[in-house]
Amino acid sequence: MRRLLPGLICTIVILVGCTAQSTTDQTQDINELKKQIEENSLEKEALLSTIKNQKEELELAKNEQVTSDSTTLLAKNIEKYPQTLYKSSTFDIDGDGEDEIIELYVNVEKMENGSLAWDDGQDWLLVVKDGGITYPLFDDYIQLGSLDFSTTTFDGEPGIVMLMTQHANITIQKLTYDKKEKGYEIETFYHKENMQDHYNQPASYGFFKDAYELMEIAFTAKTLAVLEASENSLQDRQERMAIIEPILVDVENAQQKLKVVVELNRELKISLDSTIDLLNEMVNNSPTADQMNQLRSIHSVFTEIGNGELIIEGVNQIHPDVKEKFQRIGFIKF
Repeated sequence: MRRLLPGLICTIVILVGCTAQSTTDQTQDINELKKQIEENSLEKEALLSTIKNQKEELELAKNEQVTSDSTTLLAKNIEKYPQTLYKSSTFDIDGDGEDEIIELYVNVEKMENGSLAWDDGQDWLLVVKDGGITYPLFDDYIQLGSLDFSTTTFDGEPGIVMLMTQHANITIQKLTYDKKEKGYEIETFYHKENMQDHYNQPASYGFFKDAYELMEIAFTAKTLAVLEASENSLQDRQERMAIIEPILVDVENAQQKLKVVVELNRELKISLDSTIDLLNEMVNNSPTADQMNQLRSIHSVFTEIGNGELIIEGVNQIHPDVKEKFQRIGFIKF
């Protein structure tokens, strides 16, 4: 027994030593792992900081480019047009007494029902046609956005207002014809992300009138079709959608233009939110008598306004008669 005791003690000592060594190794491994995690975390923070700084620099460069943008666009032959004509207008931009044709194209397929098969992004082309001469004013791809235009006058000089939305950004440019350079001078006067935002009354007038044209069409002839529809047609969902949805599309498009108007000119603030809610409710469910009366009131107001003066430009206000009628139907609230 005495001979076994020293050996047993030795074994215990060895085991204890191994356990201590194992614990030490584990502690070292854990410390090393913690160190690597801390280093990786620091590297991640540094990378995120670099990405953030680069993004800010890119945005700054973009804003500087936008605010300093002023160049002349010359005539050019267009080899291939996007597949769909999105919008067109006529206007005497160069002051020669004859209207030029302004056309906006988008590379989107038009389906059988007339709606467009929009994607996340598409090519847009805005041109002015003067006889056999074509001036491309915009020819590029827009991701998560769109292009629009209006016509107006800047200090008595006719021009085009071009609106581009992309992601959360809004850029508005004016284009006027330069007789000396024989091209269109483009100047950016509003960019939502820059530090030099300022209001532009002429551009707001152009978009306000465009929005009103959409509302006038929606709330007169198109609304009359709803008011004259039979009870059976209004009860049937498909028939109801066929006559109400075209109104809703025009009103939603008008609302988008009015949002741009407010960005440029707070004095022309109008909201169609409540009317859009009304139309959506009428599409989803059979209209109630109260809803039909609301729609009848809006129709009556736009019939009264007709093609009268909308804005008193000298004092930058909606015409008092029009303003009173808009208040009556809830388009203007205080």
